[in-house]
Amino acid sequence: MYRNENEAYAGMLCGHLRDMTERLRLLPAHLWDWAPAPPAPTARILTAHTWQWLVCDRQHLAEPDARRHPLVPAPPADPKAMCDLLAEETERWQALILSLTPEQLDAPRLQFNGRARGVRNFVCHMVQNSIYKHGQLTTLFFALGLDGDGPYTAPFPNDLYQSMRDADPSI
Repeated sequence: MYRNENEAYAGMLCGHLRDMTERLRLLPAHLWDWAPAPPAPTARILTAHTWQWLVCDRQHLAEPDARRHPLVPAPPADPKAMCDLLAEETERWQALILSLTPEQLDAPRLQFNGRARGVRNFVCHMVQNSIYKHGQLTTLFFALGLDGDGPYTAPFPNDLYQSMRDADPSI
């Protein structure tokens, strides 16, 4: 259970990033550039996109003037090195989020010195982006047959209710 807003943001963001990194480490290196169709992202693209935006948005929080930001480094080619960087960035974000005061969360920022956003909005952007990229990675795992031994079966709520009723006919 989260005790405050910061713990909720850190739990959601870093939980998804840790799960994503753990899954990426299971992916054989020869599948990092595989996609089910040409328009679909690969694991490499999903990882690089996630990591680079984590770095970029953290820079916006540390230095409001984007002209002073260094360019985001190119991701390494090696999948293990990429996973290591994503794991390191996850820990940076956890420490950062947990250190923010309510006043700091309310502080204004400009995305690339243009669009007005607040610190909280940058944090929420990373939560949303990471959940989205983790979901895309999950789809790749299903397409590769790495997540389960059969076709995906969605756990619809009524099926769960019915299994509870079947287990206890007195309901």
